[in-house]
Amino acid sequence: MTRRHWRWGSGIDTAWLQLERDNNSVVVHGALWCDGPVDIEVLRDRVRERWLPRYPGLRQRPVWGPGRLGPVRWQDHDVDLAAHVRVGELDRAEPDEDRAVAAAIGRALSEPLPADRPWWRLTVLTGRSGRSAIHVALHHGLGDGVAMNHLFHVLADGDPGDDTPVAYRADPVELPGQGDLRVFRRTARERRRSLGAQAREALAGRRGELARTVRAVRRGAALLGRPHRDARTLLQEPIGPVKVVRWTSSLELPAVKSAGKRDGGSVNDVLCAAVAGALRTFLADADDGQDRVPVPRLRAVVPTNLRPMDRAISARLGNEVGLALPSLPTDEEDPARRVRQMNRTMAAVKRTDQALVTYMGIAGGGLLSPRRTQGLVQRYAGTSSVVISNVPGPVAELSVAGAPIRDMLFWVPCTGRLALGVSILSYAGRLRLGVAGDAGVLDRAGGIDRFTRLLDEELDRVR
Repeated sequence: MTRRHWRWGSGIDTAWLQLERDNNSVVVHGALWCDGPVDIEVLRDRVRERWLPRYPGLRQRPVWGPGRLGPVRWQDHDVDLAAHVRVGELDRAEPDEDRAVAAAIGRALSEPLPADRPWWRLTVLTGRSGRSAIHVALHHGLGDGVAMNHLFHVLADGDPGDDTPVAYRADPVELPGQGDLRVFRRTARERRRSLGAQAREALAGRRGELARTVRAVRRGAALLGRPHRDARTLLQEPIGPVKVVRWTSSLELPAVKSAGKRDGGSVNDVLCAAVAGALRTFLADADDGQDRVPVPRLRAVVPTNLRPMDRAISARLGNEVGLALPSLPTDEEDPARRVRQMNRTMAAVKRTDQALVTYMGIAGGGLLSPRRTQGLVQRYAGTSSVVISNVPGPVAELSVAGAPIRDMLFWVPCTGRLALGVSILSYAGRLRLGVAGDAGVLDRAGGIDRFTRLLDEELDRVR
């Protein structure tokens, strides 16, 4: 049988490729901090043996038809591991190694991946201390945050253990059918079961949950059908090509859970409320010492995983993520009330089909022109001021090529014209928040360092 040298891309993956812009590259970036040096040749061998044979997208590049109409075609391409798995340079004049790593990753965010080869790259950054950071860049058209975490596990030493989600530890599988329709059918089936259970409860005399779901679905449909722009702040200013990254101090996951239990929210509610508090101060305090400006309630774009974590991932990796559009309690002064408000907001969002509807809308846009896809995503992003992404990470500590991984982070790309993204990733009972943003926009309010410091101060209430 003749080997197939190309494949059609799904609508959703094509859409993420179409969102690539000169001033906003749509690449998911991650970093693995290792206690010790990482042998570049061992890393290349791992990629050669574990990544390339299993995942066709990592040995293919996108090829467009006339007018760049979708769907994209993934074409086989030789992989030069010297270019894809490389040694990077840190600024030796920078005394703080973390700041030097942040600068290197920020430069990578500011530049698109080369278009004449598969759209991914690993870079080993080693400081004077001998510690290394493995910087991973994966175009969103190849995969989402769950797909990246799966690749992290495949790269690591040893067996990740039975507590690790199946989506991370199981070998990838070839799934039949078209990816967009498969996700729609599976998610719609799960939604029908949920609504059926609520209807049965209503017939049994417990009508409250069904009524709340009907109200939430009605409001969600109105938001998606007639989206309105978020309140005007500096975060809606035009973005430029220069991006910067930072990250918060580490948090113990049990402490966050305890804070959520105390204040009436989940781990995600606590962290989103902290982002809201940091934004409230960041946008209200003028650098020139003037009085505070009241900050209105703002909205976030929240990528929402539609992929079942108890099943093996597709060998195509791909995207199974929709967009939810919850409001943030940036107008609330009290931190505990912010958590409770966030909990109520997210409960209402979970009753709707926002993530599935936006997933199918973006996937459908990917079958048309880049202009239409960009317009559709900007329609969603225009309702919001920040991206907040939360991806479950490894449950146990990992190592790569014998070097223990002491920490792990990722940075979500800011779709549309959004200037700020906050990414949440847990790792072995701890978590950090990665911050990525447009340098020019954030500098108008004191810069990314100021926002990260304010976010750390909000998180100090949890530690």
